[in-house]
Amino acid sequence: MSRLLFTALLLTSCADEVAPRADAGDPHILPVGATAALDGSFSEGDGLAYLWTVQPAEGATLTEPESPFATFTAEAPGHYTLTLEVCDPEGRCDFAETWARVDDPGSAQRISSWGIDIFAGVESGAGALDGLSFSKSICAQCFETASKTSSEWEAFCRTIKKNGATDKEMAICWGASHQTTGDRKSACRALGCKG
Repeated sequence: MSRLLFTALLLTSCADEVAPRADAGDPHILPVGATAALDGSFSEGDGLAYLWTVQPAEGATLTEPESPFATFTAEAPGHYTLTLEVCDPEGRCDFAETWARVDDPGSAQRISSWGIDIFAGVESGAGALDGLSFSKSICAQCFETASKTSSEWEAFCRTIKKNGATDKEMAICWGASHQTTGDRKSACRALGCKG
């Protein structure tokens, strides 16, 4: 019995010695004015306090910067460094960085994101799209192009833009440019296609 208690105390003592580790999540590429969801929830440690900062700060907005799930919006194109600091109750801290590239939709050749869910959520996703009506033939082309090269996918995106796609629809399409076939098929579904 005392051996079991000693082992438990030793494990608890060792667990207390583990310093926190920050994880700022994936980078983002988004158009001016769009919102990127930051995710620091994969940071490790007990009782962590979170603090997000952004450089340059001018023109950039962080919402809920003391949460693991802050949001970032920029009103000017550029490259932004997003830093997450996590600290545990003992005062041990760790930092991690990610970045966001913000493009001007009028001049950008490619706007993409490492995840389309920010554009395909309840508030801004397929249910909120009022632009191009995706016919069966456009949807078939979308799913067919999903397994092709990035250049062919981008040509598809340019086609829907010429046919009246909204900025949100274009963000979904461009967001899947350099993603997997599965991500592109998810983009097709976010655009209102069934398949």
